[in-house]
Amino acid sequence: MRIFMAIILILFLPLYAFSEDEGKKLYDDWCAQCHGYKGDGKGYSTDFTFPKPRGFVKGIYKFHSTPSGSPPTDNDIIRSIRKGNPGSSMPPWKRFSDNEVKALVNYLKRFSPENFESPAEPIKIGKAPRVTDELIQKGKRLFEEAKCWECHGKSGRGDGEKGWQEKFKDEWGDRIYPANLTYPWELGNGSDMEDLYRRTITAGIEGTPMASYQDDLKDDERWALAHFIKSLQLKRKLGIALRMVKVDSAPSSTNDPIWGETDYLDLPIGGQILFNPRHFTPTITNVRVRGVYTDSEIAIMLEWVDKKPNKGDDGMPSDAAHMQFPSKIPEGAEKPYFYMGDRRRAVTLWQWKASEDSAREYIAKGPEVVTEQERQDVKATSTYTDGLYRVIFKRPLNTGDREDMGFEVGRFIPFSVTLYDGWNKEEGNKGVISAWYYLMLEPPMHIKVYLLPPIVSLAVYGLGLVLRRKLGKKYKIK
Repeated sequence: MRIFMAIILILFLPLYAFSEDEGKKLYDDWCAQCHGYKGDGKGYSTDFTFPKPRGFVKGIYKFHSTPSGSPPTDNDIIRSIRKGNPGSSMPPWKRFSDNEVKALVNYLKRFSPENFESPAEPIKIGKAPRVTDELIQKGKRLFEEAKCWECHGKSGRGDGEKGWQEKFKDEWGDRIYPANLTYPWELGNGSDMEDLYRRTITAGIEGTPMASYQDDLKDDERWALAHFIKSLQLKRKLGIALRMVKVDSAPSSTNDPIWGETDYLDLPIGGQILFNPRHFTPTITNVRVRGVYTDSEIAIMLEWVDKKPNKGDDGMPSDAAHMQFPSKIPEGAEKPYFYMGDRRRAVTLWQWKASEDSAREYIAKGPEVVTEQERQDVKATSTYTDGLYRVIFKRPLNTGDREDMGFEVGRFIPFSVTLYDGWNKEEGNKGVISAWYYLMLEPPMHIKVYLLPPIVSLAVYGLGLVLRRKLGKKYKIK
């Protein structure tokens, strides 16, 4: 009997070890700071996060695989814990064991037990239809007919007019903005075809203006819409260095075909929190950089999504961009301080403002020591289309100015980017910044690179024929 009881105790020990009390302890230690100790979404870090943390007392969960109005499954909640919420302050929690996550789920459900009395089943879906141009075009028509563009914008970048109405809030009364559908890495509900179809279009995003289309669109129409949204998604390219090729003429237009043929690098950017005023709620999260050079000049284009353009004519600051370079190319690994340099190692700033659509050059030795250069060699031009800024900076490779760094072919040259969203009241130290990255003007390939391989191949082939002939005569091989 004692042996039998010991076996039972061993089998059920994990259930006691990870009880609801354990879930409360985990929640209080790791979750309450944002979501609140009462599960009301009012933790002490709420003022420093955007979007605001989720409240659980209403039993409303934005992300779920069940029909609209139904509670999420346990797996839905587990998914949110494990994957986090991209584009927000909610990280993917990998540190918890499976039993700990289950304990957390059980505890979260205690904040609104009545909503989980009748568990719902996930929406059943079939196999996604094969993508075709016709299917994408059908989805595009539905995107327009269903007026998805009123929130998400004509190109899906989240710049639709409805998103700027004062009443555009979630169920918790917090201001929110439509998703940028072109950034799949920020879609909290998932960016795969099945996720778009089931979790976003069919189920909707609970507690937000994003309604379910399960009753409004037929099954094939929802698949077509999912395919169209998938076609809008960009492929993010992360790394530490941007390769720049030589061209005959540096493009002056942001729509020049050459930009589509050049390499690019995506830079994650975040709010500047080192100097006052610190910025905890940025709206710009990524900048794409491309560049080319000629015998005499360099051209660099920045691309970023700004859902509401601002030229500073409405009492708010102007949208702006800075490119930052060391005033001298570092000989070793040591670089200037990554934000605005320092007193020993100055940086050069190329500044563009939407209010002027032109560039100015500055020298910075820290955030408080910024002076305008006497000589101005940088030119800038820009476009803004459907939520997307494109800004081209152009400058001679070597200006002859002692305050300017020369761009040398074959050298890794540090650079960083700072962006300002005027609508979000960003200016001065309140902006979004990147770390140091590198650009490299790739040396053009010598003609030998193209000629040597075929020459060597022909030589080897000829040598093989000669050897075969000699060996054939010697050994009488036919």
